[in-house]
Amino acid sequence: MDSTKQEFERRAGICWFKESQWQRLLEIAEDKARLEDTYQQWKQTTEEMIEVFATRGILIEKVPVDVEDLLSWCNEHNKPVNGSSRAEYVTQQMMQERRQARLAAAQSMRLPASAALH
Repeated sequence: MDSTKQEFERRAGICWFKESQWQRLLEIAEDKARLEDTYQQWKQTTEEMIEVFATRGILIEKVPVDVEDLLSWCNEHNKPVNGSSRAEYVTQQMMQERRQARLAAAQSMRLPASAALH
């Protein structure tokens, strides 16, 4: 197995919410009872979890998530807003980001050297 594949397998993403949107998330989450009551509690718990994964060699990427975008995505895919759909949404976001980065890299390699200077 090559190192790129190993590195990918040792990465995961997690929804990273804004404090200003925490109450809205609690309003729409089907699994509200499983979430922390306050943003500060959630942030502390999540950062501790990220550190535990890091000690195991797993990089957790904080993926910024707008609660209204998450809700729209869940509605479009006929999914409730819960832990499973949040994880799926983050995975989709990470995959899209990686595709865009690969596309941008491929396009930049096709440019003539003189175009890269401008």
